[in-house]
Amino acid sequence: MLRLNERTRRVRLLLVVLLLASLALVTIDFRSDGDGPLTRIGNAVASVFGPLQDGLSSITQPVGNFFAGFGQVGSLKDRVRALQEELALLKQDQSRVLDVFAENERLRALLDIKERLGLKTTAATVIGRDGSNFQQSIVIDIGTKEGVRKDMPVIGGEGLVGRVIQASSSTSTVLLIVDPSSDVAVRVAETGEVGVLAGGGRRDMRLTLLNPNAIVTAGDTVVTASYRPTRSGSSVFPEAIPIGTISRVDPPGGNVTRRAFVKPAVDFTTLDFVLVVTGVGTPRPAASPAASGSASPVPSPGASR
Repeated sequence: MLRLNERTRRVRLLLVVLLLASLALVTIDFRSDGDGPLTRIGNAVASVFGPLQDGLSSITQPVGNFFAGFGQVGSLKDRVRALQEELALLKQDQSRVLDVFAENERLRALLDIKERLGLKTTAATVIGRDGSNFQQSIVIDIGTKEGVRKDMPVIGGEGLVGRVIQASSSTSTVLLIVDPSSDVAVRVAETGEVGVLAGGGRRDMRLTLLNPNAIVTAGDTVVTASYRPTRSGSSVFPEAIPIGTISRVDPPGGNVTRRAFVKPAVDFTTLDFVLVVTGVGTPRPAASPAASGSASPVPSPGASR
């Protein structure tokens, strides 16, 4: 019992001593303006455990960020979906702009050929096609109400398309020059040689030159002639409308004519706007040699190179 009491007194005495020592240290540290013993002890402890804390933070922070990222997956998916939709809209806008530019170029080509040849025309849109083995033709959206009549020529921005074979009040059917039943009086622009051009369907058109010794070569330009050397009388097509270029020439033989083949200038698969020729006016004056460089005159019919 005495030993227990003695041990209790020692504990109490130790607590009193520690309490007094703590008060003394706090008082000394407070009066030392930040340079007391407690401050130095705290700095020492911080210098020891600070690097450890920084190391642990560098390890645990990426892990925390990784798990925190799972909470943002939904919003990121929404953002990606929104960007994909925006990109699709931009592509649609780009496609529409390109279509407008292409349409503008085709309309400019129509205006140019009309003014260059001095033709009176009525514009039309292609609303139907017949590409069967029986007939190569198109349907346009104007008819007799707009003054369209049978046998009127039809042109595109690149050249001759065909002629009207049927006209109702609001629509017309145009027989294309590539149809096998079509024939056009033509002239080779470089030499003046004349002949009759027949449609070839899906192949190049057949040109029958009236001069069996005609000198023509691949690449020569074929245009409409102002007459038609057949029983049907004069041509329905005005003079000098571009038709195409010679792609191949058969060698001369003992025949009374010579044959060549012509690739059409018009792309009939993409034809959407045309002009119906209703009359002939005054052609646009050709550019002078000083403005356009050297110009060679067109030889008279029957002339050789």
